[in-house]
Amino acid sequence: MKPLFLTQEIGSIQRPAWRQKLNDSPHDAWIRDALFWGERLEVPERIELVSPEGKGLLQKDGARRSDPEKERIVAIASLYVLRLFEQVGLDRVFNGEQPRTEMYDFLAKQTEGIEFAGVLNSFDANYFRKGVLAAPVHVKPEGVEFFAREFQFVKHHTQKTVKPCLTGPYTMADWSYIEYPRAQREKKGETPPEAWTHGRRDAILDFAEHVLNPIVRRLASEGAQIIQIDEPAASTNEQESDVFVEAMNASFEGVPENVEKAIHLCYSNYPALFPALADGVADTYLIEFTNHASPAHFKPDQVSPEAFKAIELFNEYKMEVNVGLGVIDIHSDVLETPEVVKDRLLYAAKLLGDPSRVQVNPDCGLRTRSWEVAYAKLRNMVEGARLARKEWGE
Repeated sequence: MKPLFLTQEIGSIQRPAWRQKLNDSPHDAWIRDALFWGERLEVPERIELVSPEGKGLLQKDGARRSDPEKERIVAIASLYVLRLFEQVGLDRVFNGEQPRTEMYDFLAKQTEGIEFAGVLNSFDANYFRKGVLAAPVHVKPEGVEFFAREFQFVKHHTQKTVKPCLTGPYTMADWSYIEYPRAQREKKGETPPEAWTHGRRDAILDFAEHVLNPIVRRLASEGAQIIQIDEPAASTNEQESDVFVEAMNASFEGVPENVEKAIHLCYSNYPALFPALADGVADTYLIEFTNHASPAHFKPDQVSPEAFKAIELFNEYKMEVNVGLGVIDIHSDVLETPEVVKDRLLYAAKLLGDPSRVQVNPDCGLRTRSWEVAYAKLRNMVEGARLARKEWGE
């Protein structure tokens, strides 16, 4: 029997300054923060960061840290986040993407055929370098190895189910300048508008086949039971829902049936993806529900029927998929109470008619919030799921 209201993280969590600024000189506030969270999360490795003798990795007197020292700081930051997820009681965990940079930038760095252009601001005041597709894209061998090592590191340090997350092919193409695919189409005699439209489709599918699919297959071979692909750009162009679904299917091509295929559709215009989405191979769709409704229809202490209309689409198209219910708003420090979380879960379960198809997560990655707020939000989310199970009668 499938578990009811399974809880999980959804992506990244804020990288602390002591992990992010690896080349900077020691800072007392960073040391206090690392020590505080290391003790609170009961991470023995904190002593490597801050030692009683003042020789920890964060206490070097002006000397530049070596590459192995930087790698160890990142590894310990991953353990901090992993323990945070475990301590609040999540069923599925990862590393909060601590070893990575921005979601586009990091995968772009693992991809041949991309040259970097200017710097753009992402939604939460972080920055990434936009790439130019200057040649055919394919993932670098060392990129595949990175994701395999990252997965094995987390798996080695937890008894929980490990859920790796990857930026999807549609978003990678949409956030790039598609110069090479467009130029190739123009060489075939297509007009500039035709070349842009068809070149864009080529880029999306090339990312799926030559970048995402090799990584996904490798993660499956390493023992991943669930793999999540993140697609914040999914409904950017309503005319491309068919190629979006084709790219999703190509990304999961060859993955065993016992591996759960999850797609995170953060902040999308969900109706625009239908009916094409009904032909997708995904088992699970992780969707924003908390922040989706307009302020006129949504209050933090209420269930908003408007926000749950996406479930009606799954029902309409008879898609027997799992729904990752975004019950936590990542754009606010307001703490959703366990009772509110419970109500949202039970409401979704009634709409789907099967509580085992309801999974529980924030709307998106909690990197927009401090660790203190993220911890409290996730703890309330887990408690809300427990209350929902109890009320449903599990």
